[in-house]
Amino acid sequence: MKLIKSTSLFIAFIIFSFVVSGCLTTQYKEYSYKVNKDGSGSGKILFYNIVSQLDDGKNVSFKDFGELVDDYLNGTRFEDDNPNLKVTDKKLFEKDGMLMGEVAFEFESLDSIGFFITKNCDCSPIMYHMSNYNETFIESNGKWLGADGNFPVIVWEDGSRELKFKTAAQEDLTESNSLLPMWKTYKETAK
Repeated sequence: MKLIKSTSLFIAFIIFSFVVSGCLTTQYKEYSYKVNKDGSGSGKILFYNIVSQLDDGKNVSFKDFGELVDDYLNGTRFEDDNPNLKVTDKKLFEKDGMLMGEVAFEFESLDSIGFFITKNCDCSPIMYHMSNYNETFIESNGKWLGADGNFPVIVWEDGSRELKFKTAAQEDLTESNSLLPMWKTYKETAK
């Protein structure tokens, strides 16, 4: 198997996905990838319930909302932090009383986004190692090998073309503020 060259890039991808600097975080993340026969493809990350956590007991949601809109949605922070991804769409929206985010992108090869595969072979499983995550595995359409905590890897059968998994990024929301009210105000004033 070929160990990816861009492990540090992928670690940055996870770290900078709406949780960089400060108190901006999300409750869950859902990752989905559609893979072409040549290993290129498209992907999407869905961020459930984007919130602002208290900073030393202080509400910093106004600052966090500004960072979310200015740096991520309207800016290029995600793109700058993930140069191997070609972002095709970014959006914020409301669903089930929560502020949601979505980033869609294209990639040139699976190994460039953190998957382990045998080069030029549709004969071995596709693997994804989650040890660098600050997230908890919830579910996948692949097989989770990390149930005992020793081997945090998801495995898909060779030739799989849809790879999906969901994680919990911040389960305890007791010291957080929803950014949905600010999003609603932002949308109204943008009209």
